[in-house]
Amino acid sequence: MNHLAEEAAAAVDMGFLLNTARTLIRIPSWAGNESDAQRAVAGIMADIGLQTDVWPIDLPALKCHPAASWEIDREEALGVTGRLIGDGTGRSLILNGHVDVVPPGDSSLWTHPPLDPVIKEGRLYGRGSLDMKGQIAAGLAALKAVSDAGINLIGSVRFQSVIAEEDGGLGTLAAILREGETDGAIVLEPTNLTVASVQAGCINFRIHVPGRAAHGAVRDEGVSAFKNAFGLYRAIEELETSRNLNNDPDPLFADYTIPFPISIGTVSGGDWASSVPDHVSMEGRMGVHPDESLEDARSEFEAAVEEAARAHPFLSEHPPVVEWWGGRFFPARTNTNDLLIQRLCESVEREPGHVAAIRGVTFGADAGLFKRLLDKPVALFGAGDIRRAHRPDEWVEVHQLESMARILSRAIVHFCEAY
Repeated sequence: MNHLAEEAAAAVDMGFLLNTARTLIRIPSWAGNESDAQRAVAGIMADIGLQTDVWPIDLPALKCHPAASWEIDREEALGVTGRLIGDGTGRSLILNGHVDVVPPGDSSLWTHPPLDPVIKEGRLYGRGSLDMKGQIAAGLAALKAVSDAGINLIGSVRFQSVIAEEDGGLGTLAAILREGETDGAIVLEPTNLTVASVQAGCINFRIHVPGRAAHGAVRDEGVSAFKNAFGLYRAIEELETSRNLNNDPDPLFADYTIPFPISIGTVSGGDWASSVPDHVSMEGRMGVHPDESLEDARSEFEAAVEEAARAHPFLSEHPPVVEWWGGRFFPARTNTNDLLIQRLCESVEREPGHVAAIRGVTFGADAGLFKRLLDKPVALFGAGDIRRAHRPDEWVEVHQLESMARILSRAIVHFCEAY
């Protein structure tokens, strides 16, 4: 089996990988406009000989599913899957990657235009180069390499190109519900080529904080909702500290100072500069321990807000309201001794200059949907550092994309088996 895996790795076509990445980066695919990118992926899949399935996602029906979450309203949604068919008697594997990206923001902050991919000093720049159009290109290059090497798989591989990961995972949910079971899945998120066997969850919250309006000239006769909100913010910080200290330390998260953070992302309120504000809204993100349910995390958060409000002279009579909204990401954990994790690690070890490492990731991703809906082994694996995502001058190392494709090609052969 090892010689077949190495034949696949040697067949990785970097010209194809980089051309695919550039093609996808040039296509804008944020804010629900993913269909052009999905059609492009489907065309590339067909070109390399994958059995390709493109279907319209029934969004109204999908949103009724208990695992559905979203922040962006879409008029159209496409699912795309490419299959490399094996004999049908071996283990099946899913590679999963999302075409949606976050908006590039102010283009003047970019050294190069965000939709004009550039390779400079060994780095591929552009929106989605890291998260995760470069990863999709590497995954497709791995499948192409297995096929080009003339390797016959015993099990089959599905490549799911999905939408809506950035705001909750509707695309992966649709693919799982349509296609059903698998023996394992690899979500192609940037992990610096470490094998992530565990993913934290996360949920979005909004806190509506009341106050009492007054003219700014007699502000002492009002109650500032901003001051009330600041008191709740301190309580949230204390909750974050206690959640991260009281949970048993997980060695897979040892690289993170705060593995399960709670952050406030937006604060808005007030109606007039010379008025005491009578309302403030705070929106944020709560990290969820991989062995904790989203429901338990919500309950603990709500209890902390209620306790802080009870101790406040105004909020005890006018309690704040916690709202759970938008995207949510279920946590996932796969045993480090599972065959999928071990096959990935073995494939990393065979890549020159690389040593396999198993880690956890604190960001939300679609791995949790595979675990929740199928209860099957799932790993996250990809090139580059997540810290470079969602910011200007996003980039990924070209040599890591090449190594990723080679490692995945080996893992496919070893997990699905071949002859």
